[in-house]
Amino acid sequence: MRTLKTLALIGLLVKAVVVGVLCTDRVARASAEPAGKAKGEAGKAAPAAVPAEVLARSRGFREMLDALERRTGVLDQREQAVVTREASLKALEKTLADEIARLEQQGGGRAPAPKAAAGAAPTAAAAPPVVTGSAAVTKIYESMKPEEAAPILDKLDDATVKSIFGHMKEKQIGALLAVMNRERAVALTKALADQH
Repeated sequence: MRTLKTLALIGLLVKAVVVGVLCTDRVARASAEPAGKAKGEAGKAAPAAVPAEVLARSRGFREMLDALERRTGVLDQREQAVVTREASLKALEKTLADEIARLEQQGGGRAPAPKAAAGAAPTAAAAPPVVTGSAAVTKIYESMKPEEAAPILDKLDDATVKSIFGHMKEKQIGALLAVMNRERAVALTKALADQH
């Protein structure tokens, strides 16, 4: 059995040497031809300056080159799509950060006067700016995939997340909680349960 393996390896080695010698010989002959003739044949046959003889005699080599070129084109398109998506995600993150900062300034700048007011619906007076802002932010998070929104929500305070979740459907909240940090999801679940 071992002898058969050794013979097979020697046979493969001999074949590799023969193919290498043949290819080297063909390349040497192709480079020795007149420059005009070699350029004309190589330009028509292969874009990578592979001699026409080698392409004609090597079965599948041309197909392999074509497949490699197609694959390179597909990978270039995918890379461009990833770059474009990354840029749009960064722009969305910046927009969200600006909106959150604006909402925090609105919430922090409001005086607690509605609580001390004449008693006619104190929460209704304070609610419209926050509801409008959080509704807009909620729409942004609803348009994102849960895997993209969860890391951002993990970094927000409980009040902001509860405000955002207050405008979402239960199914969307469940999808977000499923991909969030476990400890954070537990804390938010407790906060949401206490709220209702």
